Amino acid sequence: MSLDLDAIANRLEPRFGRAAHRWVGTLRQRLDDLVEQWELTLGDPLKSGNSSVVFRCVGPLGDAVLKLSPDSYAVREEVDMLRQFASSGRVPAVRESAKGAVLLEAIHPGTLVEKMPQPPSPPEYAAFLTDLHGAGDPAAAPRQLADWIDVLFNSATRRGADLSGSKRLRDDLFAVPTDTVLLHGDLHLGNVLSGGGRGLVAIDPMACAGDPCFDAVDYVLEGLDRAEMVRRRDELASAAGIDVGRLDAWCRVTAPIGATYVSNPVHSAELAAFGRGEY
Repeated sequence: MSLDLDAIANRLEPRFGRAAHRWVGTLRQRLDDLVEQWELTLGDPLKSGNSSVVFRCVGPLGDAVLKLSPDSYAVREEVDMLRQFASSGRVPAVRESAKGAVLLEAIHPGTLVEKMPQPPSPPEYAAFLTDLHGAGDPAAAPRQLADWIDVLFNSATRRGADLSGSKRLRDDLFAVPTDTVLLHGDLHLGNVLSGGGRGLVAIDPMACAGDPCFDAVDYVLEGLDRAEMVRRRDELASAAGIDVGRLDAWCRVTAPIGATYVSNPVHSAELAAFGRGEY
């Protein structure tokens, strides 16, 4: 298999600096070792972000996905949290793990929900969230929701977001006790796959302990206009048995963050307006 090591190193460099180039220099040998150790037939690389390299492969248990990263701590956390969520049936099974590497069950058809022509219905998404939140021990979470929100706020501030209203709403939400679950934490629809008859499957958790409403936010905010966001908010809250007022507040906390990420200027403006409560 041909690997463009320079392209991989350049993709990882924004996250890991020059250390990315040193790590990529060991990648071929690392792949060879894992292929032998785990009895894999390596396939094509899959598109991934700036923190890992991912390959299709076939192992003793069938189709799989091999993921490697210079950040061995993050891989270890991902493995631990996927195992926490495993009983839900809503995450890929961990087949094998090693320092900086994990072999995961392949999900079929594996279409990203954000790429599906028809999004999941609110009842379908509610069942997904209910299963996910019914598994795992929030005491095992590597961070609290409050800590994760601070990370998101800091990143959005650097991109010019006005978070004054978001911070007031966040403080109001944290002032009222609520249920605490093990959250996926980063449940945008690029981290949710279609699993066919299995239903929706979540990947790449940034797990934290907190309010179950938080994991519902992205499904609401990925509606393309305010009317669709309000419809999703109300129908999802009803189907999932979560407090619509809290879900609305969390959407308004995070909408200005999302407005700094999306490339569609119309959707960005709609998110900003939703954050201001203009609906």
